[in-house]
Amino acid sequence: MSPNFRLAPGQLKEIFDRLSTSQKVSLITVTAITILSILVLLIWANRPQYTILFSDLANSDAAKIRDRLQDEKVTYRLRDGGSTILVPKGRVYDLRLQLAADGIPSQPGAGYEIFDRTNLGMSDFVQKLNYRRALEGELGRTISGIDEVEQARVHVVIPEPALFREDEKETTASVVLKTKGHSRLGEDQIRGIAILVARSVEGLDPENVTILDSNGNLLSGAKAPDAMVGLSATQLELQHKVESYLASKAQSMLDGVLGPGRSIVRVSAELDFQTIERTREYYDPESAVVRSEERTESVTSGGGSPETKEENSLSNYEINKTVEHLVNTGGSIIRLSVAVMVDGIYETSEDGAKIYTPRAPEEMTALGNMVRGALGIREDRGDVLEITNIAFDNETFADVKDTWSAEQNKDLLITMLPKVILGIVLLVLLLMVRGFLKRNLNVARNALEKEGALMPANRGAAQLMPGQPGVRKSPLSKIELPELDEEIPKEVKEAQAKKDQLADFAKTKPELATMLVRSWLLES
Repeated sequence: MSPNFRLAPGQLKEIFDRLSTSQKVSLITVTAITILSILVLLIWANRPQYTILFSDLANSDAAKIRDRLQDEKVTYRLRDGGSTILVPKGRVYDLRLQLAADGIPSQPGAGYEIFDRTNLGMSDFVQKLNYRRALEGELGRTISGIDEVEQARVHVVIPEPALFREDEKETTASVVLKTKGHSRLGEDQIRGIAILVARSVEGLDPENVTILDSNGNLLSGAKAPDAMVGLSATQLELQHKVESYLASKAQSMLDGVLGPGRSIVRVSAELDFQTIERTREYYDPESAVVRSEERTESVTSGGGSPETKEENSLSNYEINKTVEHLVNTGGSIIRLSVAVMVDGIYETSEDGAKIYTPRAPEEMTALGNMVRGALGIREDRGDVLEITNIAFDNETFADVKDTWSAEQNKDLLITMLPKVILGIVLLVLLLMVRGFLKRNLNVARNALEKEGALMPANRGAAQLMPGQPGVRKSPLSKIELPELDEEIPKEVKEAQAKKDQLADFAKTKPELATMLVRSWLLES
């Protein structure tokens, strides 16, 4: 071990004994408060972080999970009226696997596992009822696998077969969906769920599947099957896609020129959804070609009359014919109406206020021409383009932006606050210890100066003279050298005397010398 470490306890005890009673009480109090603060901060910073184990639990499942956690001696927290259970972050995945192995939480609705338990006394009615329950449970689990769906319940009505066809009733089904958060299902997803249920139940048509959300809003079904209704929804979707595509083209171009948030583009498209089929036949009269020719000759004689000869000819001609079958599926653009708003220029005055300046007419004309070219505006088609220079309301956007920034800063502050407080406390503790040591080392240095004042002034100087006692004789001392005392400058003699005086003091009182050196190092 280093000599400094061995001497440290004695030095600290000597320094502590020199303090007054009030200084001792202050030192002990500050040290205790500092250690206690560090312990509290360490406990706070290393506290377990809780994360969600399961949420939206039924009361029965929450009770089972709570009992299981108590048996495992796992700390937990309840939230949202007991429907959400939080556990330490490091054990969440292990606990989920253990609970899943025990079938906790239970699945919503029984599936085909209901037939795992055989019952010899089961009647035909109970067997059909269990089959329907299993079918409904399996469909509910399948639909719950969709990302936007949190929970689904399916009800199927399968009527009994009738003797006559006109007495038969159709199979129907209803589905109740609970979506996750603010998620919404698209039209394609709703139609897909209806088709899934219809294809899973024998004799069920997609039109007989009714889908509702958890608020009771009708999503599909219970409507007369009308092909035009579905076609209208498709037409509106196509129109919306065309308008969004054209608006994004113009908006991206203006954002590159003016900057984001400096322009707004809206497009209204009128599309032609008429489906027209035409069949045309064209005949070319100049391209006549003989297809067939028939000639008949007959000769008549007798009765004193002269002989007569009759000749008949029949020719059939084929004329070229062109048949065209034209089908116009619709969706072409009939007319476009485009509205563009462009923000002006803002200049900052001397007092910091923003002054709005409209853009020049030449600049607005150039922007209009760019939008007209990008969207393919045609005046012969009746397209309309309106571009306006108007001041935007930037204060509302600035308030929203400030709110977002404040939320982000709040999250960052919550994350970094324990570390910052711990660092500040450690820094304050270091400064306090440094100041305390510096004050006590000053006391030691003053004591050292008093000790040095009591020592003989010529002690170190006398040791410089050859032959004096206390000076180690080297082998070279046998050689007789000329006296050089008269040639040595007085300043050199005094510096060497002080150096020897300090070396002798360091040998006799090493503790005070060490404290003095440390005080010099702290001052430097």
